[in-house]
Amino acid sequence: MSKGDFSNLSSNSAIKKLLCSFSAGNEDIVFSDDVMKVNRKKQHQKRKLMITNRHLYNLEMPMFSNTPTCKRRIELADITKIIVSTTSEHIVLCVPKEYDYHYVSARKQVIQDVIMTYREQVYGEKPELVEVDSGDLKSYVLTKTEAKQMKGGRPESAVAEGFESKPRSPTVMHYSNQSGEKVEMDSFELLKVIGKGSFGKVMQVKKKDTGEIFAMKVLHKDAVIARNQLEHTKAERHILQAVQHPFLVGLRFAFQSEQKLYMVLDYLNGGELFFHLKKSARFSEERARLYAAEIVLALGHLHSLGIVYRDLKPENILLDKDGHIRITDFGLAKESVVDNSSAQTFCGTPEYLAPEILSGTGHGRAVDWWSLGTLLFEMLTGLPPYYDQNLNIMYRKILQEELKFPKDLIKSADAKDLLTKLLDRNPETRLGSSVQDAEEIKNHPFFAKIDWDGLMAKTVEAPFKPEVAADADVSNFDTCFTDELAQDSFVDTSALSKDENRNFDGFTYMPASNLK
Repeated sequence: MSKGDFSNLSSNSAIKKLLCSFSAGNEDIVFSDDVMKVNRKKQHQKRKLMITNRHLYNLEMPMFSNTPTCKRRIELADITKIIVSTTSEHIVLCVPKEYDYHYVSARKQVIQDVIMTYREQVYGEKPELVEVDSGDLKSYVLTKTEAKQMKGGRPESAVAEGFESKPRSPTVMHYSNQSGEKVEMDSFELLKVIGKGSFGKVMQVKKKDTGEIFAMKVLHKDAVIARNQLEHTKAERHILQAVQHPFLVGLRFAFQSEQKLYMVLDYLNGGELFFHLKKSARFSEERARLYAAEIVLALGHLHSLGIVYRDLKPENILLDKDGHIRITDFGLAKESVVDNSSAQTFCGTPEYLAPEILSGTGHGRAVDWWSLGTLLFEMLTGLPPYYDQNLNIMYRKILQEELKFPKDLIKSADAKDLLTKLLDRNPETRLGSSVQDAEEIKNHPFFAKIDWDGLMAKTVEAPFKPEVAADADVSNFDTCFTDELAQDSFVDTSALSKDENRNFDGFTYMPASNLK
């Protein structure tokens, strides 16, 4: 237990499960305590504040229960300023991308020190620290309601106290040279937050003129550049435009402002596969087989285009209303891969990393089939085959430990045989590594019952259909996201130079099928 874990949350199994649900347990609790959150009406609400080495969690702990409700999760990088009172126990955490947090705590100094330390350790920069004589700090707080109502900048009271106004960034319009509608931020109504990542968030949006529901991925250009993700971002945008497949999420529009990139994608109201796996603990073999088969078709299509996906995991698989999957998030995908060793980047999600990525010997298409084996194992048992909370131990297991099947969870010989062949540590002999690629896997006895043509046509009925009330339904997404305010946040208009902005030339996209 960390010495700052005053509530001993590191020993709480529900908290461990919560952290695993967000980041596969790759976060360490560095602070926890009971605090008072000050809401927009200046009322005090009891909360459990938990800080890890990467995020801040605002938790509500129901009476007589150890099971938390995550009210909000904030990346430490998004906390740009800490305001502390020198005359009281009040502290404000400024989150300009969204809205601020106002707490009262006898341990405000510890909270301040922990955030300062780990934000610098992980992201290379401390937040700004402001000490003021005000007792309640109310004039320094941007509330959720104020953020929603603001047309630009912070409230006048806050500006008067020394804040710089942060006006909304103007949208820079670029569109295809084909005649068609102009698409910009004002073309869409922001509905809900449905996901968050390192460089921005994903929001559910409605196109104002047609009423169509989409998912909008928003990336901050400065974060993309600062974390050396420019080439990955360009590749993602290019791949999304290039691929069209029943089991891959499609790009509908792409545009940019001076500070941000916007990708408008298909919205799937069935939610993440991870959401359903978390609810069910594990899937039946029939259900897992259908998902695996559709993933095989999707990955096979990518491989035929020379693209290696490299980030297969339940969080990157979405369900439509009929229970069929689509793969999303091509941020780690690699183009022009022609063999099983030409790619060199160490990337991916720890539990799903293939041995050749860990050993740094070069990798190719076969890493996706290893990840498929890991995912199928997880769908059938509830955990990846080599999972451990300690990353170093997990990496050692991936490289060395014998594959073991939990008793009574994987029963069929065909499933065990497929998993053994997909989780072959030698990428040259791994199932799917030959020039036949996906065809090798499709011909395995585990998939003997699959009607591949019917599956491509989506005439095969899925064994599970998510509960969906309407096209805009978000009930299959985690409330930790959907409870957040959906807004196009305010950023410093001077953050990027003209030369830096030229890196994003050609990002904008409007396919012919979208032209009116």
